[in-house]
Amino acid sequence: MPTTFQLTMHPASEGDALQLAWGQGGQHHHAWIDLGRTRDYKQLRAHLHELGTLALLVFSHIDADHIEGAVALFKDAELPFDAERVWFNARLQHEQAYQRRGGNNVPLSSNQAEKVTAGLLRTGWPLNGAFPSGIVSVESLPSGAAIPIASGLQVRLLSPSDHKLGQLLPEWDDTLKAAKVRTTDPDAVASAIADGRVRLGRLDVQQLATAPFKRDDTKPNGASIAFIAEFEGKRVLLGADAHPDILEESLRTLGASKQSRYHLDCYKVSHHGSKANTSPELLSLIDCTRFAFSTDGSRHQHPDPETIARILTADPYRAKTLYFNSRHYEAQLWNNKPLMDKWNYTCVYPAKGSSGLTIDI
Repeated sequence: MPTTFQLTMHPASEGDALQLAWGQGGQHHHAWIDLGRTRDYKQLRAHLHELGTLALLVFSHIDADHIEGAVALFKDAELPFDAERVWFNARLQHEQAYQRRGGNNVPLSSNQAEKVTAGLLRTGWPLNGAFPSGIVSVESLPSGAAIPIASGLQVRLLSPSDHKLGQLLPEWDDTLKAAKVRTTDPDAVASAIADGRVRLGRLDVQQLATAPFKRDDTKPNGASIAFIAEFEGKRVLLGADAHPDILEESLRTLGASKQSRYHLDCYKVSHHGSKANTSPELLSLIDCTRFAFSTDGSRHQHPDPETIARILTADPYRAKTLYFNSRHYEAQLWNNKPLMDKWNYTCVYPAKGSSGLTIDI
């Protein structure tokens, strides 16, 4: 009986709208992670309606390019799908995580509406049921615990930690206030990314790979829900916008080391390939030759060339595949035969004139 395990990176502007499909024969289950921006959700609504029921729905964090579409979802008079389980850390979960680490109460504005939280409460969908505390955090379960979803799919949570959730709490309301959820990503390294960007001309992979690494420390990204989904012995890591240090720490709890790398069949790269989220240390802990990038390159012009250069130099001899869900400039920059021959990689893009990409895991 044929087995299906697929990751689809739907068009989601500069963000994520990810679909996992798995099962045997004609019986497939689906998980959905994030809904991009408002216009992306509107284009995906009909497809979501066709799915009927989701085994898992995840809103990874509150950046607009991941959650703005969820605001549009809950404005619909009739929701296009049902969900058997939902993972989302609302303000309450951030506050509880902060307190669980011994923090004090933080005063928060009472007049700030949390539209996604309110929408979820109206649905009655089970929220964070896999976590006894109700907090989607690596500290809510035994280290490395596998969470069963449906028909053999298991998930291992890598991010966030209580500490990362608590860090966001003091600015929660300000974070949500812009454009009804969040209009921009206040990435502390945005200016450095722009200043250091390699533009036209020849890509020096070795030089890019050895550029100093500056870790993303923005609080919304640190609160990202990131996890490994495993089915029939195959694994895909969905990195959301997670910080590299929490991913590294969680992978080590699963036994990963430089001497014994953790095998992945695909890594949907964190923060759309930002150079601040894929560290050389992280790459040294994983055994992976397939890397996926979800972005149309708008706003922040991701993926950064430094990220791809680190991926190529971390494993220079084995054949590697780079998957892009859009044919934008920063993606097509790597469709370069001399580079592909030298660093042993291929690029996979959507068909010309279309966007979105499905990967067989």
